[in-house]
Amino acid sequence: MTADTQHRHDTTPSDFDRIGLDGFWIILRRHLRMMMLIVIGVIGVTALVLTRLDERFTARSTLVLTGLDTRVSRTDTQLESFELSRAVIETEMDVLRSRAFAAQVADSLALFDDPTFVKIGANPSADNVALHQERVLDKLQSAYKVFRSGESLAIDIIATADNAKLAAKIANGIADVYIQSGVSEQKANVSKSIDFLRTRVATLGEELTLTELDLADFIRENKLDDDQLPERLRSQVQYLTTILRAGGQEGQDAANTERLTKELASVEAALQDRTRAELTQMRKERLLELQRSRYQTAIEKLNELETQIQLVGQGARQVSVARAPASASWPNKTAALIISAIGGLVLAFVVALVLDLMNRRLWNEEQTIRVSGMPNAGFLPRFNRSIAFRPQDSVAHYLLSNPRSMFAQAVRSATGLWFDDESDGWVVMITSGLPHEGKSTVTVALGLAAAVDGLKVLVIDMDSHREDAARLLESSEPPSKLADAVSGAVRPSPVVIKGERIEGLDLISLDARSSANLKDQRKLLSTLKEKLHQEYDLIVIDTPPVLVVDDTLRIGILADEIWQVVRWGRTSETVLRDTVERLKRDGLPISATIINDVDTRRHRRLGYGGYAQYYNYGEGYYK
Repeated sequence: MTADTQHRHDTTPSDFDRIGLDGFWIILRRHLRMMMLIVIGVIGVTALVLTRLDERFTARSTLVLTGLDTRVSRTDTQLESFELSRAVIETEMDVLRSRAFAAQVADSLALFDDPTFVKIGANPSADNVALHQERVLDKLQSAYKVFRSGESLAIDIIATADNAKLAAKIANGIADVYIQSGVSEQKANVSKSIDFLRTRVATLGEELTLTELDLADFIRENKLDDDQLPERLRSQVQYLTTILRAGGQEGQDAANTERLTKELASVEAALQDRTRAELTQMRKERLLELQRSRYQTAIEKLNELETQIQLVGQGARQVSVARAPASASWPNKTAALIISAIGGLVLAFVVALVLDLMNRRLWNEEQTIRVSGMPNAGFLPRFNRSIAFRPQDSVAHYLLSNPRSMFAQAVRSATGLWFDDESDGWVVMITSGLPHEGKSTVTVALGLAAAVDGLKVLVIDMDSHREDAARLLESSEPPSKLADAVSGAVRPSPVVIKGERIEGLDLISLDARSSANLKDQRKLLSTLKEKLHQEYDLIVIDTPPVLVVDDTLRIGILADEIWQVVRWGRTSETVLRDTVERLKRDGLPISATIINDVDTRRHRRLGYGGYAQYYNYGEGYYK
């Protein structure tokens, strides 16, 4: 083994990082076509769905509540103004959302009889009519929303319908019904107050008349209209008192004194009755004055309300009139397509990322080193991209015809590992995990390149199941037995390509199962190895896939070194790992991998890294 090869064996593989620093861009480049198809598909599905969705139109109207609310005070029956509070405004918004208000709007807009709004049933029974009305109200309530911003007095009404004119009709109808219902409610309240005041005035007038008549009767009955009577009674009391005092001094008879005393008592009683009557008259006059005042106040308030009923203001005004929208608000096709494009791009990237993470195929040297724990001997480009190469030609023809091609340079770079070796000969076994990974092509290419560079090379085709290496070197001889090769009965044949002898390159096909006894076969292989070491600088052996048949394990003793071929983008990490583990488990000298069939343009474009991308240097020159 060369010093460079030993150095590769001792190198610890670094952690694999497929994405790298510019991982997103790399993933985009790797899966660009797939991502474009996903984005186009998502946009297409979205466009198809949009064509099947029913259009919805949205119209907006705006109400502004007045800052002061005029109401009739129930305590003194007069118009008063109250400042709107947050609670009042929220209450008004709840009114706008209420089912009773929706019924008013539906009735105003004749929606109950509109079959285009809600289809009317064929059976006009009372139950069906009631059910139809409920459906109309359900649809109407779901067709509009009311809201306001912050502490604003403006209330926005957003109506949505499947018809542009209907949306505007609903938005404006709600505003109109609210304004008119507010005015009607205030006028109704004022009218009720007027009716109450009229009744009150009539009642107070009757009461006032009765009180006046009662007072007149009382005055007449108690002679309160005689203003001189109290003075006469007081004069009479004074006169009788004087007589009684004089009669007492003169010794007036008892009978006359008694008469005068009774007369004095009678006059004093009359005076007292007159005083009480006057007091009662004053009380009745005060009551009469109060009733007159109440009557006059009621008349004044009635006159005021009758005058102001025509001046009742609107509780709100419509500052924005809804108009039929020119385009549908739902679905918003432009926004939907933009969102679908963004969503499709995100989905595509996620799918690409998942595919990238789930892709366990081998794409670069870092992967093979990480999985196998061994160095990689090189990258072999996909040589059939050359115009000069035709599919019916072999790898040998291509190498001989294009000695300066990328493929030839890569093969020569891999064979350079053996030139510094000081041993008599070196036996390298080329194998793979599964068929169709290019091991026979690699075997022939390595052997031919080494021979062209001056080594004496023997290619041994021990894949007796296919004999691809012999076919690629244009040999038709059947596989020989190991015993015949050891005894010298069968000798390697010179390789002749298109009638020309390839100097330094021989070929022999051997049957790996020619000996039934495994112990005897190992002895034959050891003997053959020593013999070939003396005759050749390099022996390259093509063997069957390790995971398919066990021939490689049986003949592994023949090799000084085993290389496993990994097909770029086709061989999986599992195949590489299982192959290496199986060879190591049997103690075979697996030492390196070699990556075959590398699409250098795609390798570089998709950012898989490694020195394979540098094979593009001079690509146009090496033809």
